[in-house]
Amino acid sequence: MSNQDHVSRTLLLSRKQPDLMLVSRGSGQNIDPLALDVTSGISQIRVFNISNITDGTVYDYPSQGMLLGWGLRNSVGVAEEPATGNIYSVENSADDILRDGADIHQDDPGEEMNFHGTLAANDTVGHHGANFGYPNCFALWGKTGVPDIGNLTVGNQFALEQTSSVNDTFCNQDRVAPRLTFQVRDHDAGGRSPPRRVSRSPRESSS
Repeated sequence: MSNQDHVSRTLLLSRKQPDLMLVSRGSGQNIDPLALDVTSGISQIRVFNISNITDGTVYDYPSQGMLLGWGLRNSVGVAEEPATGNIYSVENSADDILRDGADIHQDDPGEEMNFHGTLAANDTVGHHGANFGYPNCFALWGKTGVPDIGNLTVGNQFALEQTSSVNDTFCNQDRVAPRLTFQVRDHDAGGRSPPRRVSRSPRESSS
């Protein structure tokens, strides 16, 4: 499970489900096309049962375990809310991006806090196995200077280019929006950020 760019791995042992371990794997480059293939294991969070591991047990990351989410560029911060067991991840978004040829990297895309629900098999509040957008869709933070932004607001997802198959409508209807959107590079890997620089996604309900 090697990468060329984001080489770190985040591990989280669940307290609510003590037999389960989350493993987050980032992208291999700034915009990684391999993340479009769910079988690649790139830009994903997967969950593995470690209760029956014996000496010599080897898991194949791309094909084994439960897929908690994909389309997650580089979720270094992963945490479990202690009361509910809900899982949240913090995503550092892409650098130096263009939208329709315009440089928008000063204020976009925003960083993300994503919501995954609990690790219970019968979870109904999260988005088990869902795609969160990367590398096609990104969270909007600053609207100034973004071409053809239309009615999109902070926290909505946008595409870098508008095509017949991948566009702003696709990003907002077919991909999961972040629970919170942060100003560019305004938080640490653990997800801490001044409240005045955080915007709630208009599509997400509280939990």
